[in-house]
Amino acid sequence: MVLTVRLDPKTQQRLAQLARATGRSQSEIVRDALRRYALPVERERTLYDRFADVIGIVNLGPGDRARRIEEILHQRFARSRRSR
Repeated sequence: MVLTVRLDPKTQQRLAQLARATGRSQSEIVRDALRRYALPVERERTLYDRFADVIGIVNLGPGDRARRIEEILHQRFARSRRSR
């Protein structure tokens, strides 16, 4: 994917200097910076948040567990936090 980004002159100059100093392309530096920026944000997501899009898709047993999965997981996570 190609993305166009507008940089102020000072940031553009710093990016060019960093690329020359490290022998990497400007694109590599920007990709790396985005990965580093996103890492803490991804770590802040809870386990439930990471799997929310697939939770409840499959009914693995009797009763209403699939419909109540969010409530059940919150209870289990709360218990595990208290036991630490």
